[in-house]
Amino acid sequence: MVRYLAGRLISVVFTFFIGSLILFIITRAGPVNPIDVLMGQLAMAGARVTPEAFEAMKASLMELYGLDQPFFGQYLSFMRGVLSWDLGPSFAAFPTPVTELIYRALPWTVGLLTTSIVIAWGLGNFIGVLAGYFDRSPFSKAMESISLTMSLIPYPVFALTLMLLFVFLIPVFPFTGGAPRGVIAGFTWQYISGIIRHGFLPALSLVLVFMGSSVVSMRALTIGVKTEDYVEFGNLRGLPRRTMIFGYVMRNSMLPQVTGLTLTIGQVFGGALITEHIFGYPGLGQLGYFAIMNGDYNLLMGITFFSLIGVCIAVLALDFIYPLLDPRTRAGGG
Repeated sequence: MVRYLAGRLISVVFTFFIGSLILFIITRAGPVNPIDVLMGQLAMAGARVTPEAFEAMKASLMELYGLDQPFFGQYLSFMRGVLSWDLGPSFAAFPTPVTELIYRALPWTVGLLTTSIVIAWGLGNFIGVLAGYFDRSPFSKAMESISLTMSLIPYPVFALTLMLLFVFLIPVFPFTGGAPRGVIAGFTWQYISGIIRHGFLPALSLVLVFMGSSVVSMRALTIGVKTEDYVEFGNLRGLPRRTMIFGYVMRNSMLPQVTGLTLTIGQVFGGALITEHIFGYPGLGQLGYFAIMNGDYNLLMGITFFSLIGVCIAVLALDFIYPLLDPRTRAGGG
């Protein structure tokens, strides 16, 4: 067991360093340069400078942001900052630290996506196991058709449709933001209800899409599991149908679903860029869009760094939890 745990920890550390290097290369390979963006903003603002002063200002900004160093030197500086939990300043919101911007947006994303994914996963598996167990019933056929349709619709189209329906045609929910304006933040019903109203529509769009794929996969797994010999034996013994569905079939169909849930929750830290951008939700996805459009290397690396940490922790947690769920994977049968 000690060797197993040590091996998994080493694997996660190795994955983290390889992933951070790949992310660093990808962010630097983008077509947008933060210095060019800043100089373009100065030019659009009507700043009149000579070409010599323009080049001198550009060189000063390159030195200030550390972009004048070689690629490997920039990577070493980034890793030193990671180890000291200092991801540097944001280029587009200089001199605000990247960690401060992420800490502001992180609670919104975690609250929205974690709640949506857990609800969608729970409802999807419950409906999927019933649809799979009674696979010849009209309920199963209807759930299969609805779930396939929901899972195949492109998410931007689905989210924009909900916005058109419940924001413009039937103005039930607010257009943008994560909290009501003009209300003091605190544990008051006015503020909490405002957060729920702002987050309900983006959460609903995520729940419906995620739930569609969960129902489809769980239904397919259930149809396969219910034909196993131990299920047939349980039916011949006359065990209650409730025990057969939830104690036999669902329990053994859940193993692949747990893997999917763990990896999905790990990606929560990356934010839902499309969701938060469409609904104007102030989370990591919206912050990531801001970083991409402004070529903010530090901010984009910080967001993807948190996503990488989330995935690594989720995979490590899965390695520890899975033997508890499936006795066949326990080391040495202990």
